[in-house]
Amino acid sequence: MTPARLFSLGVVAATLTVSAGFSQETPEAASESPASAPRTFLIGNSLTWDTLPSRLEGASDGRVQWHVYCGKNLPFIHDNPAGHCVESSTPWPKALADGEYDFVSIQPHLGSKLEEDVAIITEWAAQQPDAVLVIHTAWRHLDQFAAAYEANESDGPMEPSPAYFEALLAGLRKELPGREIRTTNCYRLLYALHEDIEAGVGPFTALADVGRDAIHMNAGPGRYLMHNAMRQALGQPPTGQGFDLTPEVRTYLDEKLAAHGWHPPKESGEKGAAKREPK
Repeated sequence: MTPARLFSLGVVAATLTVSAGFSQETPEAASESPASAPRTFLIGNSLTWDTLPSRLEGASDGRVQWHVYCGKNLPFIHDNPAGHCVESSTPWPKALADGEYDFVSIQPHLGSKLEEDVAIITEWAAQQPDAVLVIHTAWRHLDQFAAAYEANESDGPMEPSPAYFEALLAGLRKELPGREIRTTNCYRLLYALHEDIEAGVGPFTALADVGRDAIHMNAGPGRYLMHNAMRQALGQPPTGQGFDLTPEVRTYLDEKLAAHGWHPPKESGEKGAAKREPK
């Protein structure tokens, strides 16, 4: 084993001393945030919860809401609007009808078909015509993730691959012309970690180093990465509050966020591409 890999193992061991406890029922404490923070609504499953919505800016003032139904994909959540796994959830029909949001984040998941996801996201986005649409491009089981990414298929059931998400975005832009659409790019971030692991670069030896179980992120580097990816897509500044990371690991993750996170297009005709004022 090389000295570099021995160093990496030490960094990971120090980082992963963070507790990986997780509750589907109780939102984590919201951080201090300005009362003028954008209003945000998130729809998804526990992989949306792994982005820590309750720590986003505005959450402590009730400006961030969510509908989280663990293990479910968009067709299931659409057809079962009263269901959830996080008690603080606001059912999507109520939120989209009564709320006025600056951002709406929606997370596809395994088992749906491309045309289903396009139709459902289009329906929901149409109810909030002034909101920036954020697609939370999540992941699958960590030991299967790289193979699904590399298979790169857009046909058949949803898988987190470039081809699937590119086809999804193309479908949404056709149905929602002029709409500003962003992604969290979380699946690309995870694949960037996988590539470094394969090359023996960086602080991790397996994707399991950022997980707490087969699919969910741990309370340290995993959720740090996903929370700040969501913040980046929402135009919020990054934060390390609530995360106990070594400087080496945080620097590494910040480099990945800068390289693979969402960035405004250089030239965009999308509606709302300029800086948005919160409602």
